[in-house]
Amino acid sequence: MSVTATLDTRKLERVMDDLLALAVAEVGRALVDIADDAEHNAEGKWYTQVRKRTGKTGQLKTELRRGTGDKLEAVVSSATDTDKRTYLVHRPGPLSMRKKKVLSSEYAEIMSYFRKNGRLPEGIVARRVDDTGQPIQLSREVRNPLASDGKNLWNELARKEGTKIILARADDLDAALQRAADRLRQG
Repeated sequence: MSVTATLDTRKLERVMDDLLALAVAEVGRALVDIADDAEHNAEGKWYTQVRKRTGKTGQLKTELRRGTGDKLEAVVSSATDTDKRTYLVHRPGPLSMRKKKVLSSEYAEIMSYFRKNGRLPEGIVARRVDDTGQPIQLSREVRNPLASDGKNLWNELARKEGTKIILARADDLDAALQRAADRLRQG
C-alpha cells in the first residue's frame, strides 16, 4: 500500500493570487487611513502656527500610489500639485514682530508727540510719509503672537508628526493582513 499526496499547483496559484489581491486591497485601505490621520493632524494644526493669507498652503491631500516594482504607498502632499509653497512655509521666528494699526483714539496723542519732538514715539512706525513730511498710516510694532522657532512647517507637522502617527498605527497593517486572510478563508 502506498499513500499519494497530490497538489494542484494551478489551484494553489489561484488561491495565492487571491490572497495577494485581498492583502494588497486591505493594506492599501489601512495605509490610506493612516495617511489620512497624518493629513488631518497637519491640517488641523497648520493655521494655529502661521497666519492664514490665501488658505492654499494648509490644504493637503492623501493618495494611494503603486510605486515602482512591488511598492504600495499612501502619500500626503500639497493639494495643488503645481503650487509648491506648502513645502516652504516656516513658523515665525522667536523675534518675530507684527504691525498693528494705531487706534484713532491714540492718533492725536502720537501726532502731538511727533510735532513736539520731530519723531514718532518708540514702537510706532509710519508706513508712508506724505508730501509735507507728515507720517501717515501709523502702526505699532507688537510681538507676533505666533512667534515660535522658525522651523519648516511641512517638516514639523507632516513629516515628523506623520511618522509618529504611522509608527503608532503599525499594528493596523498587521490587522489588515489578518482581515485579508479571514476573507479568503470565508470564501
